[in-house]
Amino acid sequence: MPNKPVLAAAEGLPDRNAAIAKAMLRLEAQINELASMSRIMADLLEDLLTGIGDSEVDHENRIVRMRIGKDDLDNAAFAWCNVASRAGGLKTAFYAASNEGEVE
Repeated sequence: MPNKPVLAAAEGLPDRNAAIAKAMLRLEAQINELASMSRIMADLLEDLLTGIGDSEVDHENRIVRMRIGKDDLDNAAFAWCNVASRAGGLKTAFYAASNEGEVE
């Protein structure tokens, strides 16, 4: 939900600037969703990587061997793709918001 005091301040701006400010404020939910999903992804990766013991590390060749369960891999892949998709959508929405109020 947009920040009401900031939204009210945007009302006093010139028309195009007010339109851009309002459009940017509408991105708040997408930004929060992306931040939440990226935290979920970070937690999933942390869970996967903290199980690596020194016996799984080949220091000479700088290789780490790990076994990951299918469900864990599926969850990590889902989170990764979800974050990438949300970030791409937010980028598109951001540039669209910067064009608000333009007269063609």
